[in-house]
Amino acid sequence: MHFWKFKGLSYLKNYCVNKVSDIKNPYFAQIELTLRCMGKCEFCSIPSIPKSLKNPEMNTEEVKKIIADVADLGVVALSFTGGEPTLRHDLAELINYAGISHNLTTGLATNGYFLPQLLRENSLSGLDYILLSLDFPTHELHNKLRGINVFEKVIKSINLAHKKYINVIISTNVMKKNLKYLPEICQMAEKLGCSIELYPCEDIIRSYNGTHYRAKNVEKLIPRLHLWAKFIKRLHKDHKNVLTDLVTIEAIERGGFGGNPKFQDLLRCHVASAYLFIRHNGFVDFPCKINPILSFNALKNPLSSIYKSPKVIEIMKEHDSFEFCSHCRLGCAVASSMTAKWSTIYEKYIKSIFRGNLR
Repeated sequence: MHFWKFKGLSYLKNYCVNKVSDIKNPYFAQIELTLRCMGKCEFCSIPSIPKSLKNPEMNTEEVKKIIADVADLGVVALSFTGGEPTLRHDLAELINYAGISHNLTTGLATNGYFLPQLLRENSLSGLDYILLSLDFPTHELHNKLRGINVFEKVIKSINLAHKKYINVIISTNVMKKNLKYLPEICQMAEKLGCSIELYPCEDIIRSYNGTHYRAKNVEKLIPRLHLWAKFIKRLHKDHKNVLTDLVTIEAIERGGFGGNPKFQDLLRCHVASAYLFIRHNGFVDFPCKINPILSFNALKNPLSSIYKSPKVIEIMKEHDSFEFCSHCRLGCAVASSMTAKWSTIYEKYIKSIFRGNLR
């Protein structure tokens, strides 16, 4: 991604507006296209969700309506996620609509299983980057964790994407069992021409109608944060392609958001104002997708009216003061909150441009 394609001036405009006004401009949006997935990842809560809750999904025109609303709201970057978004037959059309028709910086988060086919059969015009899962440097270990034979498809996808000048960011879910492999994974990423993000595994609980769904025994996978931080600091120093920055490492090692008032000078949560997450059924939640206090149907109400409503603005002002915010260290919350201060923008984004990771 070239810097100007990465919308540097648009980010700067949103930053200036957000500094002086209660009416915020979000930087990022994410559309969960589906909750379907062929993977059986040990750490993922999605397989535990009943099929009845995974439908209905938005159709093509409904997703396009959301994309148009996102662009009208002033969002700079949009990513498609799931579940597994490559299961959608209209994915190439939606990417084109976001990246070309609305000139959004457009990304795709995927396990890579159907990605080689998608890249061969479509130009994927408008796609700026792919966030691609890779947790081990060998096919035996990676495929066992993911529950599908996907390792070779990940490697093929990277080569095919680069031929189309699409940037690839490897996303490694750091667990107790793969800590010792991280240097090898970073070296592999370098050889493949990829940057890499290295967040710790989390117990992500998904709530629907008062029922909580989570992965079984996920706590056994979560690394000790001081060990994770020690590894990532060393890798950040040794490998220029590591995106996980020093402020993020410190914030997570300290325990994340909420319940840590003495650390709030470092970073507070701005996910409600900086990051929009639209569910597969068209609903958008505040303050975040994990702990919704308010939910709105974005298919019936314009995103601009939802985002700028008094109740949502009040939630934004609370930042990480809610009880459920305690010790939250999710990547979506941390990364989007880095946009709130010039010092953290410099650390996370500008330094990454200088290091060659945001092209």
